[in-house]
Amino acid sequence: MYKYFIVIAFAILACTSNAQQTISLDAAKSMALSQNATYQAARAGVEATRWQKKNAFAAFLPNLSLGGTFLYTDPARSINTGGQSIALNKDQRSVSLNLSQPLFTGGKLYQAYKMASLAATVAETGLMAEKLELVYDVENKYYSVLQLNKVYEIAQAELSQAESNLELAQIKIQNGLMARADLLRLQANLANKEIALLQTKTAYDLALRDFSNFLGSQELLNPLPVELDDSEILPFADFDEQKLERFSHSLKTIGITENLNLKQIQGGVELSQRAYKASKGSFLPTLTLVGSRSYDENGIDRYEFDASNQIMLNLSVPLLPQIGNLAASRKAYYEAQKTAMAAKDATDGILLATDSAALKLVSSARQVKNAKLSLDITEDMYAQISERFRLNMVSTVDLMDAELMLSAANMAYANAYYEFFKARLTLLNTIGKEDAAILTDILDR
Repeated sequence: MYKYFIVIAFAILACTSNAQQTISLDAAKSMALSQNATYQAARAGVEATRWQKKNAFAAFLPNLSLGGTFLYTDPARSINTGGQSIALNKDQRSVSLNLSQPLFTGGKLYQAYKMASLAATVAETGLMAEKLELVYDVENKYYSVLQLNKVYEIAQAELSQAESNLELAQIKIQNGLMARADLLRLQANLANKEIALLQTKTAYDLALRDFSNFLGSQELLNPLPVELDDSEILPFADFDEQKLERFSHSLKTIGITENLNLKQIQGGVELSQRAYKASKGSFLPTLTLVGSRSYDENGIDRYEFDASNQIMLNLSVPLLPQIGNLAASRKAYYEAQKTAMAAKDATDGILLATDSAALKLVSSARQVKNAKLSLDITEDMYAQISERFRLNMVSTVDLMDAELMLSAANMAYANAYYEFFKARLTLLNTIGKEDAAILTDILDR
């Protein structure tokens, strides 16, 4: 029954994987960017802030309006002139053009425009940060699928080797060269390998579905393998303390200027400072120039209009009460102080995160180097022990110990290999960059 269960399980997993399509990393990024709702919402937000900037600029421009009035009175009014009473028309019309131009507003219009402009810049930075975060998630899931696929391939190879060893053991049993207990050990080992293969296949399929769902695909999308030349890893593995320190310093310099989250925070600091400056304008007078040209009926002759002009210079000086303006100004001041302190704390956090990410990258590279060396040695050792087992020169326990060491070495190398990808990705995300070539450029300096 157990073997039937294994066969059925693998058949089901195979059927669910038949319709897989392959996708490159660049194609996966493009697909995620085109379908991710959060990223599309951020794009719409950027457009909104751009129009808000234009709206703030429009406040500097003169305001021209056309007005019209139709007045009907019943009974009609009358006027006395020259000893006579003249009844005016019941209906009268007037048309006017009104022009107003703010001359001085205490800097509030200027600060409002600068704040709208800065808000647009912050929104654009936020859009880039959203894109970088989305790309980070895509790559991370992409590498996770490749990592689990590699583990699955290792489990397949181990199962195949366990089957070969069991076949050899059965021949030895027939020739009286092996004890029954050793055969049972190899049979149990084969059963464990089948279970491990089933578990790794399940984990791989789940990661594949998670990756495909994240991209918004109804079909399973299988990532294409990402080839990484060892020459890109080894330079990081050979870092000494001084080189690591210089490397971290260069990365922190880039991160301070390029980290998108930090740029958003710094934009928030400037916005709060602008808000404080704008609040101080509430204590200053405002000066507005107003002009109008009116066309009014005289009340006797219909549709005969008399033109008149008016020019006014309006000055408004705030006197009382000022406590509201003072409270708003002090509130804006302390908000600016709070934002500045938060920005300093965020800067320290980014510097620490950059140090940590750089150390993780170097550590991952060293693990890849050591894991590869260990794998080469273990493969050579296993080949010798396997041959000696075939010649009946070592016990089954020795062979299974060697298999366990080889399995551990294979897993360690596969995990270290893809953990280097993820560590590099984390570092790039920390310094606000997407292209890994910048790390090579730092090494070449």
